[in-house]
Parts: sequence; C-alpha cells; structure tokens
Amino acid sequence: MIHKDWVDFSHHFSNQNIKAIFSYKSFNADGLEGRKDLADQTGFNSDSLIIPKQTHSTNILFPMEAGRILDTDGVFSSDPNLVCSIQVADCMPVYFVHQLDSVFGLVHAGWRGLVNGILLQSAKQIEEKGKSLSNFDILIGPSIQKCCFEVSDDVINQFDPNFIEEKGAGKYRIDLQKLALHQLVQNGFKSEKITTLTECTYCEAEKYHSYRRNGKKAGRMIGLLGYC
Repeated sequence: MIHKDWVDFSHHFSNQNIKAIFSYKSFNADGLEGRKDLADQTGFNSDSLIIPKQTHSTNILFPMEAGRILDTDGVFSSDPNLVCSIQVADCMPVYFVHQLDSVFGLVHAGWRGLVNGILLQSAKQIEEKGKSLSNFDILIGPSIQKCCFEVSDDVINQFDPNFIEEKGAGKYRIDLQKLALHQLVQNGFKSEKITTLTECTYCEAEKYHSYRRNGKKAGRMIGLLGYC
C-alpha cells in the first residue's frame, strides 16, 4: 500500500495475515495520541497497542495485555488481538513475524542495544515460547546507514571490527545493518528470511526524522505490527 504519511511493509512477510506499518516524517506521531491515530488510520484497534517506554536497553517482553510498558525496547506477542509498537529516529526498527503461527514482535535496535545483545535477547525470548527461529521472517526497516553513522575513539572498542571502516582522525563509520544481520544469523535466524532496507534516515531529510541530523528536536517515526 502506498500512502503519503506511512508505508505498508506487509508484503515482506509470508504470513498473509500480518500488517506491518512504518510512518513517514509527514505523519504527526507525537505522544500517545499520535500513535493511536496511526493505528486507527491503518486499520488497527488503537486500544490494543503495546507501548514500550524505550531506554536503549536489551529488555524484551511478551506482554499479556495492551498498554504502556516501562524500560523495554522490544515487544512480542502471540495474541492476534494485540498490536506491537515502537518509535525510532535513526535506530533500526526490526520486525519479526512467524511464518505460520501468530507470534510477532517489534524491536528498537540502536547501536547501544545492538552491542549489548538486544537481538540475542529477542532470540532467547522466542525460543522460551517454544518457537523455532528458522520459521521467522525479519525486516530491518529504514535507519541510519554506514554513510552517516560515525563514532569516535571513545566507543569504537564496543563494535565488532568486521563492521568498522576507519576514516582517520579518530573517526569511524559503522555498518549497523550488516552487524544486525550478522547477529541475527549467529543467534539462529535464517539469512535468506531477513530483509534489510537501505534507506538512510539521515540522508533522506524530507522523508524521515533523524536524531543525528536534528538532535533533541527530532521527531519520531512509529512502527506498528499486528494482525489485520
């Protein structure tokens, strides 16, 4: 589906009952009301939203009911009546959908979450529910790309050197998407079932918010995932 204020990523998943939405900069996603408005406009029940308070943690939860959740950066559900949600502005929105069963989730993966193991925790939570990681389709949505994600000497040792490009003068570029893909496969997901989008939220200033570009005044994009 093409819309001026959001994109429908549902076609990336083999589960025909799933709906995956990502808002553009043009959509006012501020606060709880913005998130509910996006849900209503895209055919979800806004009263069914799972809404995590994101803290760049590695905390992953399977909530049993809708509502706010503190200190959490990934939410999963096996209830087709619930809708997962996250917000991002450069960090990776990672969509997980089981190909057959009603198990799905959304993870906010910034560089801190990535190096601290949020994708490993996602895998553990799924396996604890008795589901095989090989049955999941995964989409890594629009996020800051290697062209624009630069770090300095103070944090470079936290990253796998295989995904670092040295620029000189103590500056480095990191390919977060390839690092995420590597971690997902290393933890048991299948590489052929993972799609990585290459749109850069920093570069595409007319289309996406970017914290690195605009700082604290940056807005947020909203990701939604649930059954239609």
